[in-house]
Amino acid sequence: MKEKWMSSIMAGIFISMGAMTYLAIPDKTVGSLFFAVGILLVLNLHNMLVTRVCPLMVYDRRYGWADAGIAWAGNGIGALLAAAALQVTRFKDTIWETLAGISETKLGDGPASLFVLGIFCGFFVAFAVLVGAKFERGSFAQIFYVWLFITAFVLCGFEHIVADMFYLSCYAMGAGADALAVVKVLVSVSAGNLAGGLFIAWAVRRLDHK
Repeated sequence: MKEKWMSSIMAGIFISMGAMTYLAIPDKTVGSLFFAVGILLVLNLHNMLVTRVCPLMVYDRRYGWADAGIAWAGNGIGALLAAAALQVTRFKDTIWETLAGISETKLGDGPASLFVLGIFCGFFVAFAVLVGAKFERGSFAQIFYVWLFITAFVLCGFEHIVADMFYLSCYAMGAGADALAVVKVLVSVSAGNLAGGLFIAWAVRRLDHK
């Protein structure tokens, strides 16, 4: 149990590192390419990222609902710790303008939009997890496919719950945020990521076992 919590917290920190890199690069396309470093760390170190755990719950049954709950909470703790650490650095000033724009857009969006954008993100991440697992860990093929899927969802602006946990934590610590708006984002995006990831895992499992 202790190992699962540690794995989940580290996954939250890894995704936050990818988000930091994205925020630090002025060009959106280039930033999208580098966001994937967080996911690559998670997949290669087998950390319990909630959007990795959920597809694998269905595809090969290696995780259960309790694991998904631990992953969600642990990822949130990791994202919160990363956001808190940034508050004592000058780096937060470098990324603030971009961070504020992204966070305010999310907080101002509606639940249906957030949910659907979360579904599409869940699709891409599930494909990254399932396709990446077919290749040797650290191989060119694995890195290429994971990078491709993750870059695509970031470039499109789809919603990833753990990245959102980091963005909103940073923003709330710097400028404050309406609690109900934050809850709206977390619930809607979590539901979307879950629905998207479970559906893709179910569909791929059906096709693989025909």
